Amino acid sequence: MNHLPLAFGFANLAILGWLGAAAAPILIHLWMKRVRKETRWAAVRFLQAAIKRHARRLQLQQWILLAIRTAIILLVVLAAAKPTLDSLGLVGPGVRTHRLLVLDASLSMGLETDDGRLITHAKRLAERLIDQSRPGDVYSVCTLAAPPRAVLAQPTSDSSRAKQSVQQVKLTEGTADLGRGLTLVRQLLTNAEAAATKVDRHEVTFFTDLTATTWGPLTGDTPPDGVDASDSAEAAKLYSQLVEDAVLTVVDVGQPDAGNAAVVGIAIESATPTTQQPLAIRARVARFGEADADADALVDLVVDGVTVASAPARFGPDETASVSFTHPIRLPGLHTLSVRVAEDRLVADNQRWLACQVDEHVRVLCVEGRRGAAMYVAGALNPSGQADAAIQPEVVSDAELASIDLNDFRCVFFCNVAQLSRSEADRVASYVRGGGGAVFFLGDRVDPDRYNDLLGPSESAGRSLTPVLFQPGQEDNGGLLPAEIGAPVSSPQFRLDPLEYAHPIVAPFRGRERAGLITTPISRYYQLVLPEQTSSQTALATPSGDPLVVSSEHGRGRVVLVATDGSLTSVDPATGEPWTVMPAWPSFLPIVRELLSFASAGGGGPPSVTVGQPISGAAPEWAAGGELTILRPDGEEESTLVHSGGGEATWAYDRTNRAGVYRVESPDRPAPVGAAAVNPDPRESNLTRVSTASLPAELRLRNTPAAATGASADLAPATGVHRGLLMAALLLVLLETFLAYWFGRSAA
Repeated sequence: MNHLPLAFGFANLAILGWLGAAAAPILIHLWMKRVRKETRWAAVRFLQAAIKRHARRLQLQQWILLAIRTAIILLVVLAAAKPTLDSLGLVGPGVRTHRLLVLDASLSMGLETDDGRLITHAKRLAERLIDQSRPGDVYSVCTLAAPPRAVLAQPTSDSSRAKQSVQQVKLTEGTADLGRGLTLVRQLLTNAEAAATKVDRHEVTFFTDLTATTWGPLTGDTPPDGVDASDSAEAAKLYSQLVEDAVLTVVDVGQPDAGNAAVVGIAIESATPTTQQPLAIRARVARFGEADADADALVDLVVDGVTVASAPARFGPDETASVSFTHPIRLPGLHTLSVRVAEDRLVADNQRWLACQVDEHVRVLCVEGRRGAAMYVAGALNPSGQADAAIQPEVVSDAELASIDLNDFRCVFFCNVAQLSRSEADRVASYVRGGGGAVFFLGDRVDPDRYNDLLGPSESAGRSLTPVLFQPGQEDNGGLLPAEIGAPVSSPQFRLDPLEYAHPIVAPFRGRERAGLITTPISRYYQLVLPEQTSSQTALATPSGDPLVVSSEHGRGRVVLVATDGSLTSVDPATGEPWTVMPAWPSFLPIVRELLSFASAGGGGPPSVTVGQPISGAAPEWAAGGELTILRPDGEEESTLVHSGGGEATWAYDRTNRAGVYRVESPDRPAPVGAAAVNPDPRESNLTRVSTASLPAELRLRNTPAAATGASADLAPATGVHRGLLMAALLLVLLETFLAYWFGRSAA
């Protein structure tokens, strides 16, 4: 690493020898002084009085210029000798400074170096800054993390307490949110002003590794993938406001060209894992930098803390590799899965977790509006009809729906059900919000007006028939159904539009045209009308653009609306033929399986978020109003309240500063209530540093050695005396130039 000086100045007395240079203008003046030689001349004696007056004026002008030039040299030398003068006590105490120490506590600061982790080095430098500060300075301490935290919010002049606060900073396994961090900094500066600490200036010092993930918003570059452009703009705006109120300094503790390998993704390919079939787990591992690193890496699959499989991965610098595992789980219940790669200098991102609920069977409820309406759907879910099959459909009539507990099923298929009562509609909506899945096949018995009144999307300014491609993670805040059900249309279709196979329901059919999906004959269907302001997504449409399969997210669950029948029982009055022959088509079995997989994925499994994000889940009714226990990955236990509202009970927890699986349990019940996997943000694994040349010019940058020992570099910023001397010298230079010009002009 190339190290730059940390401060301008000289730490020895030799610089004071340059004070002799102040005599240079005097010596030049004496050398250029004219020697008077008297010659008596009676003819010019009458001019003698006028000449003497003019000579006195010229002499005064020369003395003024001489004094200014001498003062310029004295001021520059004294400013350069400021460290020595400080140590000798020859300069006053300077201005009183409020020093706000901001320590980057993100995952990347856990990088191991020859002298320890970066966060440890940052703490040593922060303590050194406190030691080098002047008596009377006050200190505040906070972290740059997600979320940021004020460790020492109220300014204190007690240096021991300030250093103790620095040592209390703990490394997190999340990102460093610059926008929220600058917001906290601004709040702490406001607190310092309100506390009447009588400081003359504010100095904010960041101790960070300057990764592009954190500091990119200040460079003006395009935000990387996963970063909201509005967040970057807000961070840049906050910086421009802060620089007006305080001096901002960055102490760079990072390592140039540091490489890292990390597990950046893990997923179970089936949304309905059971003990009947082996789990298919897919992981992604990435290497950032490290051009000389070994291209081969061994990746382990860990189930409930035990390594059960290993697989090689081959990937070069800045490449990502996919690794697949297959492992059977024979015991139903909640299981913890993780994938890990060999340890490197940054170990926090070498493992990624997943909480998986494995059932003995997947129970699916099929509600039919007439006899036989759910026969084909149930047959597609369990073609063999075996009692021990992985998917167990249960067919009931719509009259039996009121007596069935929907929470016993992973998904509910409504097949040509004429209508639902208000209480039934409320139960279905609550079930989906809690994480259940619902699929509606329409038909000739359906009452569109009743569906729209009880379950339809909320009113909006306009309606649209235009299909919308799938965009995951968007929730429809209106009614349960993703679209309004219009009038039935008799328009034979012999070719369907999969919309580039963008939706997960039809994505498996990409490149498999012979499966018959796009050639499914449909003669009659309901016109589905999507609100213009909606997050509903269209999976399948007619060539003319009418949506046929539409989905949306509702709470923690998902809903799918199919515009036609899922059986042959609905008859087109115009032709006397069934609405569709889709149940007899070869694509029907896989499309029903994909409908189940998609609808069940909304809340059928525990949630997974990144470090710093809150986790939540549905709670059983018996837990409403009580407390549940959160078992953290670090072994600590905390309690959380169960809230009731909208007919459902939920739990939530926001102190997710450690990666791993958070289990939710009740002291009165043997089985866990829920779980959630919290993982590092993959962006934090990329140790690429921001270009210092692209940072704002007002942001003072100080490079530091990797070790905090050795010669003590001056981290404390220049005081007002130092800058005052230089400013005075600059003003005198301008004044001398002006006076020399003015005097010369008047003498001409």
